[in-house]
Amino acid sequence: MGRKKQILKATKVLSMSKTTKERISSIAKDIKGKELFPEKTELAKKTLSSIKSLPI
Repeated sequence: MGRKKQILKATKVLSMSKTTKERISSIAKDIKGKELFPEKTELAKKTLSSIKSLPI
């Protein structure tokens, strides 16, 4: 049996012009898959690598 995709309903949608939607989609395509904060990511990796166990 295959699973059906769940249909998501949008709530609180902002109305915007077609050109604005196109601009947002083009920017989202450019950003997708890129590392946005490489310095912060490297710092976090370095910090977490020295921790052997996390206190709970």
